[in-house]
Amino acid sequence: MVFNNVGSTDRIIRALAGGSLAVFELTGNLGNFEQYLHFFAIGMAVWLLGTGMTGNCPTYTLMGVSTCSNMFDEEE
Repeated sequence: MVFNNVGSTDRIIRALAGGSLAVFELTGNLGNFEQYLHFFAIGMAVWLLGTGMTGNCPTYTLMGVSTCSNMFDEEE
């Protein structure tokens, strides 16, 4: 059983940050950093979008952190 541990505000921030990072990376707008951070930026964008869409962050689970009002809200 999967429990949500990412609150609604956190989900919105993650989704917007992940989407923005993906757009900046894929359009080449990261400038000089792009050549060094290409795979990291894409990986981070996928991670943020994934955790924002599912409402579950494995890192939060390992640390025992939750931004939900109720840590045991079941995913519907």
